[in-house]
Amino acid sequence: MAPTNSLQSWLTYLEAVHPLSMDFKLARIQTVYARLNLAPIAPLIITVAGTNGKGSTSTTIANLYRAAGYEVGLFTSPHIHRFNERIRLNLEEVEDSELIKAFEQIEAARGEITLTYFEFATLAAFIIFKEAKVDVAVLEVGLGGRLDSTNIVDADIAVITPIGLDHTAQLGNTLHEIAGEKAGVIKPNAFVVTAETMPDSAIIDKVQQEQATLYINGKDYHYRILDNEQFEYQWQENSVIQLSAPKLQGLHQYQNAAAAISALYLSQLIQNPAFSVKPFDQATIQAGLQSVKLEGRFQALTRQNSPRVFLDVTHNPQGAMALRELLESIKQKSNQASPNQSIKIVALLGMLQDKDAAGLVSHLTSVIDEWITVSLEGDRGQSAAQLAKKITPLLPQKPHQTSSIPKGCIFALSHCEDYDIILLFGSFHMIAESLTWLQENNYV
Repeated sequence: MAPTNSLQSWLTYLEAVHPLSMDFKLARIQTVYARLNLAPIAPLIITVAGTNGKGSTSTTIANLYRAAGYEVGLFTSPHIHRFNERIRLNLEEVEDSELIKAFEQIEAARGEITLTYFEFATLAAFIIFKEAKVDVAVLEVGLGGRLDSTNIVDADIAVITPIGLDHTAQLGNTLHEIAGEKAGVIKPNAFVVTAETMPDSAIIDKVQQEQATLYINGKDYHYRILDNEQFEYQWQENSVIQLSAPKLQGLHQYQNAAAAISALYLSQLIQNPAFSVKPFDQATIQAGLQSVKLEGRFQALTRQNSPRVFLDVTHNPQGAMALRELLESIKQKSNQASPNQSIKIVALLGMLQDKDAAGLVSHLTSVIDEWITVSLEGDRGQSAAQLAKKITPLLPQKPHQTSSIPKGCIFALSHCEDYDIILLFGSFHMIAESLTWLQENNYV
């Protein structure tokens, strides 16, 4: 029997409704979606697929459209602290009561059909966006694209972020195969933005098949990072605009921001009587970029007379390359500011079993000085010992092992000077518990 008293009891119930945590067959959720009579969920739908940068790009798009005066719904995953983070109206988390009401509607409509946790979440977002009458629904794909729950609606604009090897068991063992799955979000006559300068042929083929219009980084829109960390952006033949650095750190965030800005420019081309096109300018874009907030994307925390701490959700080799650039830059600046101190970076790493730990670590051995592996709980988690066994051949010395994140933090702090750096990364599962412990211990 479905619960009625609390959001947490609902979430516990949803985990047990379907026998599998992931089930990439859209027929079940499409049937329930039709029963709920939700189409269309919004006059403008923007879907964001890709391997890395989906969350950053989706959140930035939502902030840009909100700055331009639109009513915006944002659906992302996974969450860090609260399920409510997944569904936002005008950038604010929805209330428990709204989620419970949506779950009750889904439960009544599904009848004999079982749905996964993520499918319930997707439909709940659609219900909430529909009832709130948002102008724009921004949907971050959960996994892949073609068979993801978010793909039961047709995106007017598809944004595809950089593609790398991840979730190979579900998506394929080559970049071309994975790109083909991501390209599944491209619908007939849609606008498509690719953050990459040379998109895979699978994307180009899908664009042609659907008679969509493709906008490529470096060809149809351009950005250039300036010496002062500001950047220039140009949409097609429009005037170049100069913008402050994105709020999220890293060179890759300029790429994400540029793709997001391009999605805003495409709002001017939407021909739907239900969608009211709103003008925007450089100040609008600047305001949208500077309002972005997103935890776990190289998030910095500090405490007086203590090492700096960074939290990051990077969990695949492609993301590790961007992370390495960030760490190298910070280490260089720190050494220049304090030439008499030898800055050390200590990494606390926790990863799920199905992730490429060796591939990730191989890109970071040149910049991280000391490693600590930590155990992650859950069906997909792995012990510190299992993770250490995978990465030890790549390291000059065996990593330390710890059974929990708090113990790992304590160990790392005990092995660092005040001027050193501690990095906690490897999984979304790392971030919530790490943040809680650090904040309880006066890091802000």
